[in-house]
Amino acid sequence: MEEPSLSELPDDLILKIFSLLPFFKESVATNLLEKRCEDLMFDDDDKSHESLVKFTSFAYGSLSFNKSQIVDIKLSRNYSASDISFLLKLAVKRSVRRLRIRTFGKTLELPRCLSICVTLKSLVLYEVRIKVVPPCFRLPSLKNLHLLSVKFSVHESLERFLKSCHDIEHLVIHNVLFKTVLPCRLLPSLKSMRLISTNFWENESAASLLRICPVLKDLVVDQTKVFSSNVCASITCSALKTLILGGLTINAVPPSFSMPSLKAMQLLSVKFSGGESVLSLLQKCPVLEDLVVNQTQVFDSNECTMSSCRTLKKLTLSELSIKAVPPWFRLPSLKTLHLLSVKFSGEESIASFLPVCPVLECLVVDRTKDDSVMFEDVPVWFCLPSLKSLHLLSVKFSDEESFSKLIERCPVLEDLVINNTLDDNVMIFNIDTPSLRSLSIVNSIRKNPHVMEKHGFVINAPSLEKINFKDTFSNLLVFEHMPAVTEANIQVICGQSKKFIGSFTSIRQLSVCSLSSETPYPSGTIFPYLEHLELCTCSAGWANLLVCILKDAPTLRYLKLKSQHGADYNDPMNYWNKPTAVPECLSTHLEIMEWRQYEGTEEVMNVAAYILANARCLKTATFSTRCGDKHHSMLRELRSLKRGSDTCQLLFD
Repeated sequence: MEEPSLSELPDDLILKIFSLLPFFKESVATNLLEKRCEDLMFDDDDKSHESLVKFTSFAYGSLSFNKSQIVDIKLSRNYSASDISFLLKLAVKRSVRRLRIRTFGKTLELPRCLSICVTLKSLVLYEVRIKVVPPCFRLPSLKNLHLLSVKFSVHESLERFLKSCHDIEHLVIHNVLFKTVLPCRLLPSLKSMRLISTNFWENESAASLLRICPVLKDLVVDQTKVFSSNVCASITCSALKTLILGGLTINAVPPSFSMPSLKAMQLLSVKFSGGESVLSLLQKCPVLEDLVVNQTQVFDSNECTMSSCRTLKKLTLSELSIKAVPPWFRLPSLKTLHLLSVKFSGEESIASFLPVCPVLECLVVDRTKDDSVMFEDVPVWFCLPSLKSLHLLSVKFSDEESFSKLIERCPVLEDLVINNTLDDNVMIFNIDTPSLRSLSIVNSIRKNPHVMEKHGFVINAPSLEKINFKDTFSNLLVFEHMPAVTEANIQVICGQSKKFIGSFTSIRQLSVCSLSSETPYPSGTIFPYLEHLELCTCSAGWANLLVCILKDAPTLRYLKLKSQHGADYNDPMNYWNKPTAVPECLSTHLEIMEWRQYEGTEEVMNVAAYILANARCLKTATFSTRCGDKHHSMLRELRSLKRGSDTCQLLFD
């Protein structure tokens, strides 16, 4: 007869079984019951286990009676060697996958039972001292190993321990002292390694460890010595694809060091001395494609730091200063350039830097930490013939002409993003780009709609397909005819925006918010392809605007009403002019309606009643309210309003 598992027993019987265990609380049993149908996870930091004895009782009971596989077991208290061995034996029997042990600097005797555990995939040792690694000790299936503040008393112990993890693929080492030279190919399967605050004796360094892992692909070195001063042997990282160096100083790059397959490198707060520079590393990476440099000096005064990197396709420069760009400096293959909080000084400027990238396709400029002018002048010879994507985030121009010239010198531009600064010298942004397909403008830092001077945008983009326009400051908006736009998100506070939606005759998806009570398109305009409409209810005349759009959008299928700006923008609703004729979309196409922040006032209820009564194809209508005690009464009233399609389902959030 097959023995029943714990998960098949009634709850009362399980509680009775565990109540017989010493020091076992009902709360602990309840905790187990909640997990009995899942993989087990043990953490002795759990406050329900107030003592070692109670945790041991809990672990012993659950491991003895439950046949579920253990996912994780974490031991962080001052256990004796026998306690740890006892618990781990039970865990091995239940196929433990992840194990974390912390001994607060006390010596850990490596349990022999782990040598037969074929399910253990991840091991974390934290604040552990290891004196002896038995010759027969093995971790046969381990893939992930973290050594955090681990001390090995004997020089050979670290080597023996790593030998026991012959098949690990991911290794993290933090605050560990390497006292010995490790043999080559010690970790033949290691794919990624992180070295954090790691120390080495004599002439050893992080580069020395690369000899032990022949298939290493990803390496992170943080606050750790990368190269020693005297390296005789050749070190070739033939498989390395990604390298991240952070918070360290490089005094010397060995001539024999090479990374022939490296594709991506990040230099984060790296200092160079002794005549070394970024160039010293780039010369070791003949196929590098992606480079990030943060808070690190890029150019040396007497050399072209990155001119040798002819394969570079993406470059990110962040939080640094460029004083001089050598005249022979070129990045002939660069496609993407990010300049984030980069300061140009002396005679240099962004206009003198960009020409070194003749095939540049994507440019992102962000000056969030510096309010100085980024584009003072655009020379006559300046041109970005291949640029397709341009993001200007908090970028300051000297005047309107500098902005216009920049846009004009990008003849194939398809994607443009503009996020204005607080004090911009450009009053009218003139965007005349025939090739533009996507446009995103955020000009909402300021919220004063009463600007004396003309301030806004004049946009002529006949090929535009998608526009995201959020502007709470401008008082002038001119949108020329844009027949290709299919998706638009418009949020404006502008009294001169009568015609801007009328430019989108092919629109399919529209989200609009306008505090102006006037219809933002000419009379007689039709939106024959509009299927998805989201309308903000923050203006006093939103209901009349809704009726106009419903009348002019005969194929509308989805309608969402919502208030995006909160109470500060909400004015009392204007009197609603109920239409004499039912719009075609209500009687033949509208299938889904969502109404967020439904208030339930008399005028609002009249609008809801009209839609529910006339939307003959409506399948679902979802209402959400923020009226507290009025919630239930409003729901009852909404149900009484449903006189349209018998198949319509009312939902309430």
